[in-house]
Amino acid sequence: MSTTASSQFQRARRGRGQHGIVLILAVFAVALLSLLAVGITTAVRVELLSSRTALDRTQSLFLAEAGVNQARAMLLYDDPTVDTLQDEWGPDAELPLDLPQQLGDGFYRVRVHDACGRININEADYATLLWVTGDPEAAAAIIDWRDRGSLPAPAGAEQEYYASLPHGYEPRDGPFQTMGELLLVRGVTPDMFFGTEETPGLVEILTVESSSSNLDPNGLPRLNLNSFRNWAEQAFRDSVMARLGSVLTMYETEEIWRGLRDLLQAGQQGYTSLGQLVTVAGLHHTKVAQIIDLVCVDADRLSRGKINLNTAPFSVLAAMPGGSEALAEAIVERRGAAPFTSLGEVSDFLLQQPNGRDLFVQMIDRVTIKSSSFIVESMGWTEADRSFRTVRALVRRLPDMVVIVRQFEQDWPLPPLEETDA
Repeated sequence: MSTTASSQFQRARRGRGQHGIVLILAVFAVALLSLLAVGITTAVRVELLSSRTALDRTQSLFLAEAGVNQARAMLLYDDPTVDTLQDEWGPDAELPLDLPQQLGDGFYRVRVHDACGRININEADYATLLWVTGDPEAAAAIIDWRDRGSLPAPAGAEQEYYASLPHGYEPRDGPFQTMGELLLVRGVTPDMFFGTEETPGLVEILTVESSSSNLDPNGLPRLNLNSFRNWAEQAFRDSVMARLGSVLTMYETEEIWRGLRDLLQAGQQGYTSLGQLVTVAGLHHTKVAQIIDLVCVDADRLSRGKINLNTAPFSVLAAMPGGSEALAEAIVERRGAAPFTSLGEVSDFLLQQPNGRDLFVQMIDRVTIKSSSFIVESMGWTEADRSFRTVRALVRRLPDMVVIVRQFEQDWPLPPLEETDA
């Protein structure tokens, strides 16, 4: 073979080798670009789904907040002088509030609970907490958590227990801020907190705040009997008769004054309970029932920790100081026939019970028939049903507005509608 032919053959071989390398590189490049395309497409799809989920969650949150605002508006225009389960916001309303309601391309459900229909965990005594928990250790630990050292216990025993936990912490030594805080308390179990099929949970019968307005049925401040501590008898008589003269006689007014004077002379600060009025000589209990809505023994604008006999469930009524299962049954039967519309009706009811006088003295300062605090639960979800958000709010009703005291969001759904609500 000539030199020229050999050179041409070698050049041809090199050309074919280069073409093969180029082909391999081209295939590799195409494969790489395909992988990049798949990766980018997947990333775009993930980002799109993430954005859509975020949008759904945001829409669901706004829908839930719309439910809270609807409840606030309903409470604002509700009669503030009496609250019952049959009110528009109540579970026994003619048109229950807890029904799916459409707003735009989404839905929301909202529930309202009367906070005064629950026991205030920051006000409850040991006997009440023992009743609702059924556990002496848990009842004592709850009180120690909110008010360290209020019950006899080895110094530092509770602090040592909490510090010894895997993720130790300090007890609050102050009022509970949320119901979930109960799960941090020694002896409070999830079953005790959330409840079982047989027993309601603490989350359903306790609250961290409850208040009712200290106003008479006309919306005026009730007459504080202790505000006359430094007044002369004649000034007391004139002021009380001006307000209660249509009910009380002059003699009865003078007897109330003598009761106040005797308490002051005994070193007390005056009347400490409306129940003391039935001990006033010459003041019949029927007259006490007539003035009980018009007078008070403190100057606070809001009364805290009182139980609304119209809205409290059986378990709460039975756990009240002075309460019992028999009394709870009687209250439920009475309000089923007609809700209590005044403390006077409550007084008559209590005084007619066995040992009615003692029951009245023990309970009249702990009960109410109206509320200023409500718990609102609202869940929103989109039409695609890809996401939901639940908002829980503690609201307070004032004369001209309903304000949110505390609000937080959750990913927990509201429990399904009960059969009675369907």
